[in-house]
Parts: sequence; C-alpha cells; structure tokens
Amino acid sequence: MKKRIRQLMLLLVIAGMASIVYLLYYREVRNVEYGNFGVSIPEDYPILGMDVSHYQGNINWNQVRAMKDGEDSIQFVYIKATEGLSIEDDYKRDNAIGARSVEIDYSFYHFFIPTLSAREQAAFFCEEIEGYNFDLKPVLDVEIESDEFNIHIKDSVNVFLNYSEKRLGVRPIVYTYSNLFFRYFSDMDELFWVAKYSRYSPAMDFENVICWQFSETGTVDGINEKVDLNVAKENFFQKMSR
Repeated sequence: MKKRIRQLMLLLVIAGMASIVYLLYYREVRNVEYGNFGVSIPEDYPILGMDVSHYQGNINWNQVRAMKDGEDSIQFVYIKATEGLSIEDDYKRDNAIGARSVEIDYSFYHFFIPTLSAREQAAFFCEEIEGYNFDLKPVLDVEIESDEFNIHIKDSVNVFLNYSEKRLGVRPIVYTYSNLFFRYFSDMDELFWVAKYSRYSPAMDFENVICWQFSETGTVDGINEKVDLNVAKENFFQKMSR
C-alpha cells in the first residue's frame, strides 16, 4: 500500500511540474509583445500583411489585431494549408479560426512540389480548404527548383490553377521568389505575390504583381517566432477578394 501511495504521489508531482512548464510556455507564446515589427517597412505600399504556418506555433490573435506601429498594422494573413500530396499544416484550422475571430482577412496557400502531380496537389489543396469561408484568393506557393520545374513549370502551374478555379470558383494567385518570377513567370497573365528580401522589388513594377514579401524576420505581437511580412498595392483587396 505504501509503495502504491509513493508511486501515486510521484505521478502527481510529475504531472504538476508538467502543468507548470506547459503554462509557462503557453503564457510566453501567447503574450509576447515587441512594440514594433522589427524591420523597416517599405513606405510606398499602404497595406501590411503576414503569412503563417505551424512554424509560428500558437498565436494570440487578439494581440496581432491590436498591434499598431505608427500607421502600420496587420490587415491580412495567408495561412499554410497543405504541402505536396499528403501534408496538412497542423495549425491550419486554429489559424483560420483565430484570424476570423478578430476580423483579419485571411486565405490559404499550398506549398508546391514540382516532382508530384499538379492536378493531384490541387485536388488535395481544394479538399482541405473547401469547408472554410476564406476572404481572399488562395495561393500556389512555387519556390522549389528541379529538372521537372525547369521543363514543365508553366504547364504545371496552369494545371493547378485551372483545376482549383473550377473546383473552388476562384482562381489562385502565384507566390514565388523574385529570381524565379523573372526567369519563368514574368510573361504569364496571372496575379503574383513575389518574395525579395531587400529594400526594393523590381517585380512590383509589373501591374499583375500585387504583393511583395519583403522580410522573413518580422516580429508581430502574439507570435513567438519570426514572421514573413508582406506589403501590398492599394488595389490589393479589390484584386484579391473572392
């Protein structure tokens, strides 16, 4: 009997310590404040947004919504939904609910694997986001180069976009890096979101490039990890609304 009591007490102590560690971590993650976005925000574009995935962990969306540095605040968010043919982001649902709860416009993106079927990836992506009332056009994230990429990437992108548009009733836009945009996509008649971590993005001179990911090291209240930050043109919400 005494042995069982000691075992029970030991289990209670371990459970209590685990609870304390969890609460300390939870509080740290959910209540972090920075005071500013941690990077210089380009002044020529009036709209600021971010994109998030499981990497950012738990997010305090009330803090995200309340954060303001001068005239800058988070006005939209893109949430990772899927990758390849089988990977669903663990925080997709929580992030969608969180963004909706504080009335930040949101949508989803799919991380594209060029060696896999574009149609099957599109089907997987659509299946995973169809039940959500997202505000903005979804995004195809194209950033991995390969021999398959170089030869067939435009065809693959069109297959993904066409399938998604038919199934969702809205055509996704394409996210890619600046060098890939100029190498493969600058002549395509699609909407683009281009990443270039510098003080200037020449791709933004193109009318169909409406969003620029200018940093991957931003800091946002309520998020314990670094965040990708984006600025967008004045017509962003007009162009991106479903």
